[in-house]
Amino acid sequence: MLGAGALATSFSFKSKVLSSETYKYIRGGNKMESPFKHNYLRLDDGVPIFYIDEGKGKPLVLIHNLMFGADYFWQKNIPELSEHFRVIAVDMRGHGFSGKPNSGYNVNQLASDINEILIKLDLDDVVLGGMAIGALSILQYLKDFGNDRLSSIILSEVTPRLVSAPGWDHPTFGDFPQEAAAGFADSVRADRDVLNNFVVTGFNQIPNDQILEEMLINTYLTPTEVVAEFVDDMAKKDYRDMLSTINLPTLLLYGGEKNQVFPTSLGQWMQMQIPNSELVIFNDSGHAPFWEESNKYNKSIINFIN
Repeated sequence: MLGAGALATSFSFKSKVLSSETYKYIRGGNKMESPFKHNYLRLDDGVPIFYIDEGKGKPLVLIHNLMFGADYFWQKNIPELSEHFRVIAVDMRGHGFSGKPNSGYNVNQLASDINEILIKLDLDDVVLGGMAIGALSILQYLKDFGNDRLSSIILSEVTPRLVSAPGWDHPTFGDFPQEAAAGFADSVRADRDVLNNFVVTGFNQIPNDQILEEMLINTYLTPTEVVAEFVDDMAKKDYRDMLSTINLPTLLLYGGEKNQVFPTSLGQWMQMQIPNSELVIFNDSGHAPFWEESNKYNKSIINFIN
């Protein structure tokens, strides 16, 4: 089990400078390019939001994890999923190609942004899916806006309470005291490499150096302070009591015993709390089943929606 105190010291991955020759091995070109068309909408507070819109049919809206942009994060999922559904993958505020205002980096704001996006794109009968903080924002969306526009939800690799508490068996890392959470955000502010370490910790099989470097480059589209403010806010959240009130079909997607971020039987616990929920465990994945077992991940979503 990886305790909270070990997170910042388990790895020491320093970002390397890549030459133009090295970049030729990344996505087969001399620069990193998005394979998807760029679309934008503007939220009522003026923040521009980038989104991908691929395929036709039932709308599947995907909300990424902390730090990554949608086009990189979902690159192994959108092509197959868009053969079956209209896939809309959003860069949430502060991430990727979306706007980065001076404030608003909290889960409540993300839920409000999701509501605006669904309204502005005139989406109904939506399957709303999210990973980690993306899934937390879906839980907050249900609390704040209900489920009138939704047909089902997909929650991937999320704990309803990140930090430890008496009687709570499934905090992040298996043990994550409140003071450690506060210290993590502060350590992020002091040294960006703490976030690089977290990316590495999320994998069962660590990607090769070139892919890992590409991932870390993508995370730098999200400013360090943005990540720290989100971490501060996430550590305050507790959605355990609302899980039993979810009345939509729910797909739960979790890594298995090799998951260092959630080393307990969190997925099974979530399934017991949420009525009409279906659980898929990815035994060869850590915190990143969407990447490490992308074929199974995609098929699980397709089977669930169909």
